[in-house]
Amino acid sequence: MAALLLALSAITSTAVAQDYEPGSTAWHGLSRFVALAESRGAHLQSTDTLAWEEVQAEDVIVVVYPEEALNPESFASFVIDGGRLLLADDFGGSAALMERLSLRRMMPGVGMLPHQRFVDGQSDWPRHSARGRHPLLEGVREVVSNVPAVLLNEGGPVLSFDEGGGLVYDMTLGEGRAIVLSDASMMINGMLTIADNERLLSNALDYLCESASDACRVWLVHGAFAQHGRYKAPSSEGLSDEDLVSRVDAFNERVREVLDELAKTELLYFLGLLLALGSAAYLATVLPWQRSRRLSEFVQRERSELAPPQTEFDWNLARFSRGTRGMNYALPVAILKEVFEEIFLDALGLWPSTSKQRPPIDELARRFEQRFCARQAPAERERRRQSVQELLSHLAIAPTRHRVFLENDANYSARDLARLHRHAHEILGWMGKEADYERRTRQHRRPRHERPTGGEPR
Repeated sequence: MAALLLALSAITSTAVAQDYEPGSTAWHGLSRFVALAESRGAHLQSTDTLAWEEVQAEDVIVVVYPEEALNPESFASFVIDGGRLLLADDFGGSAALMERLSLRRMMPGVGMLPHQRFVDGQSDWPRHSARGRHPLLEGVREVVSNVPAVLLNEGGPVLSFDEGGGLVYDMTLGEGRAIVLSDASMMINGMLTIADNERLLSNALDYLCESASDACRVWLVHGAFAQHGRYKAPSSEGLSDEDLVSRVDAFNERVREVLDELAKTELLYFLGLLLALGSAAYLATVLPWQRSRRLSEFVQRERSELAPPQTEFDWNLARFSRGTRGMNYALPVAILKEVFEEIFLDALGLWPSTSKQRPPIDELARRFEQRFCARQAPAERERRRQSVQELLSHLAIAPTRHRVFLENDANYSARDLARLHRHAHEILGWMGKEADYERRTRQHRRPRHERPTGGEPR
């Protein structure tokens, strides 16, 4: 205990933002963390400008006490596409991003932390015991924080305060994950050597880098770093802004040509699909798993103001239905895209695959023509090839289910949905895949690694 107090006495109560320098060996520097990351095999790149056009979904981004507001859309898009994030911030500019991660950050006054155990009774230095099993807690018994904020979420934290609220959260968003620390000073040189803080950060690096196929590239930014551009999903790579605009305009023009009336059967079909998905996700969310423990008055009061967790279905209705004249069918369009692409690519021998691994759209259309239109007249073969290329172009622009709520301009009417459904159904009819399509959409199954039995596609 005496050694711990001696170490803590050398650190001021709060770290100054400009002192989070990666190359600094001072108390408030990050040189120990940099050395730790490199010892774990990470390819660390410290930068004053986070250029989103250089960031890939396989990367890890470490953000320490950002002075300026973070771009929640780009960071959330990055995580949803499979990116991994370590965010250490107590009083910096990450509030909007934390909200996107379903976290709320509270800053209790002096002596108001919902906690009971401190180093030598000093309220600035909470001691947090590791409980339960989690990859971040491997070999960790206790960590010490310094004037932390308190994070609130309906789920449980990895490391908590005694009377509610969290110090460390492991959040999942889409295909990626984000580790959030409510105390940036836990990253500095003077704090890494205290208790098991260094082991916690070492576990975090291993946890975030475990899915990297090659060397794990880690972007380290801090303080008043600049953010350049915006993150673009892999599905939009290779398309210029002009291409995207022209395709959307062409799509909208074709939609205007469709009859105003939508067949009731098709409307009920997709409404039923949407409601079935939402009901399953909602029940999985609200069913209780364990009894909650007693919370402090401070945490209980603040948590009472939190909105309940939202599923994709809840969010879709809340964002696209309330206060508007019509419902947005972006989610069923995303499901249609998902099912059609799997069946289509599987028939061409290209499933499973990622968007980066697939041939260009015009090449896919050419392969379709060769395989499924050999007996057609030349004019009909060309018409079908162009039809396939047109639909694939529309679906390339449509968001995936994981990204549907980040695409602010992804708005689809019932007529848009019906048009795409008829188009997809026609093409799958040429391929002899209508039954497979109906089975998968109605049962909402996604057998990623199964191939249809019964021989080659017709």
